[in-house]
Amino acid sequence: MQLSIRRTHRLALATIAPRTFAFCHTFGLTVWIAVVEGSGWTLILPGVLLLLWPGLAYALAASAQNSKRAEFRNLLFDSLLFGFWCSVLDFYLLATITIGLACLMNNLVVGGLRKMFVSAVLFIVAALIGSALTGFTFRPYVNNNVDIYQWAGAVVYFLTIGRVTYNQNRQIGRSIGEIRFQNRVFHALLDLGAVANRATNINSLLDDSLNHLHSHFPDYGFAVFLQERQRSEVTRYAAVAGLSPADEQRLKRLLASVHKQRGYPVTLPKADKGENLYVASMAGRLSMYEGWLIVKAPRRDDGLEQILSLFADQLAAATENKLLHLELKKTAERDGLTGLYNRGFLESALQMSIQGKTQTPNLDFALLMMDVDRLKEVNDHYGHVAGDQLIACVAKYLQLHCRDSDILARYGGDEFVILFPSADLTAAKRMANLIRENLPEQRCTIDTASGEYEELMLHVSIGCASSSEVPAEQVFSLADERMYENKSQRRKLWADGLGAASRPSL
Repeated sequence: MQLSIRRTHRLALATIAPRTFAFCHTFGLTVWIAVVEGSGWTLILPGVLLLLWPGLAYALAASAQNSKRAEFRNLLFDSLLFGFWCSVLDFYLLATITIGLACLMNNLVVGGLRKMFVSAVLFIVAALIGSALTGFTFRPYVNNNVDIYQWAGAVVYFLTIGRVTYNQNRQIGRSIGEIRFQNRVFHALLDLGAVANRATNINSLLDDSLNHLHSHFPDYGFAVFLQERQRSEVTRYAAVAGLSPADEQRLKRLLASVHKQRGYPVTLPKADKGENLYVASMAGRLSMYEGWLIVKAPRRDDGLEQILSLFADQLAAATENKLLHLELKKTAERDGLTGLYNRGFLESALQMSIQGKTQTPNLDFALLMMDVDRLKEVNDHYGHVAGDQLIACVAKYLQLHCRDSDILARYGGDEFVILFPSADLTAAKRMANLIRENLPEQRCTIDTASGEYEELMLHVSIGCASSSEVPAEQVFSLADERMYENKSQRRKLWADGLGAASRPSL
């Protein structure tokens, strides 16, 4: 069975000092009046009850299920008790006015006009009951010393109430600030996943995520580093937001001091004087890298330590998902043997080029198709493993001569295609001439089925076409047709013995 611990409301705590002072001061006033008029213990002994009420009031509020509501009741009971006691003091004018105003102000501050009105009614009712029991007597004045005492007590009490109100306002202001900060954290975390999903690669994911966090917390600087697990000195990915390049380099050096730390964020031990840096490890959340999220705060912020791990968890999860997505995308888009784009990716890219040509008639594209000559004979003579090695050699050579903007794909068993987006036939012909002039000079060393090594010459048949020649939808067909024409011509030359010098050697 779990014990539920109720927390006393701040209102009950805030009223302890003012209530204690008010009732002790009233007891002192009672003693003084008793001495002046000579009533002795007949007035002082009942006044002892005034000293007991502040402690009893706090005990009632602290033990109540709802301490705030209990304190509201205590304030109303203050009005009852003070109203009755004013009648006991024969409505000493200055005391009645200051005590009555204090009761009204207390209830007005915490409960508004309605509570103040109820307080006034209770004060008057209690005063009337007291007058009925003790007899009505009006005491407008006692002496100067008593007046000074009462004025001094009233001033101290109202100043105490002002101080309590000020402290409460400050506490409320801090609470509002904390709530706003928590809301910023919530919205930042809520939107971080969407920002990460829009990223196309790890670099843009980290940049966009940190810029997103910086937009929510412009006074803070953010940095993230992903390092190789086996070589922590090698940083594969890095991003910063709200920090200078010099800060980034310095953080990389400082990061060496926290490589053994895990989980809970700590202040970097070598931070400059007056600088507040916090680091959270992504260890255990990333499968391929060690990750570190570093925050530069404008001031010491204990609350940041509690939420930094949330940002690190969210960022690590987004990074891990993106790495997995990119790996799956690579598997879906790449050819397993050569690492080039596969047929599906090429067809998608070609369709985009066709659409671009349709929307912008001046935007041409070109296509270069290649077929590895006599691959079947290599497979039959040396085995399919040797044929795969030959295809891989051709792919490696083509990769060396393609630009980043070119799309090189393995289209089929022995066919390769290069798509030149935003280019005309000149680009395709230039590449074709480069291949014709240099490829025959290349050699491919293969492992034969018998365990021996053979050196083969590389030869391909080539066909190219462009959207500047035919409609965009017919470019592929025209390039394919020209490739097979070239292949037929080469076979005819080999058959006639005129191309012996360029015939693939087996």
